[in-house]
Amino acid sequence: MEDKHMDMLIYVMGFLGLIVLLGGVFKLYTFKYGLFAAIIIWFISGAAKRYYS
Repeated sequence: MEDKHMDMLIYVMGFLGLIVLLGGVFKLYTFKYGLFAAIIIWFISGAAKRYYS
């Protein structure tokens, strides 16, 4: 995968994690579920970056 594509994927996953975290903050669902989901998304994003770089 090209560097530009991987950077875009990492930024999108980071933004998705932030949206999930904010959903928990604004009571769309329980905060701890949002926090756990955001951490999992950021972990997968970091692992993908390390794997493809």
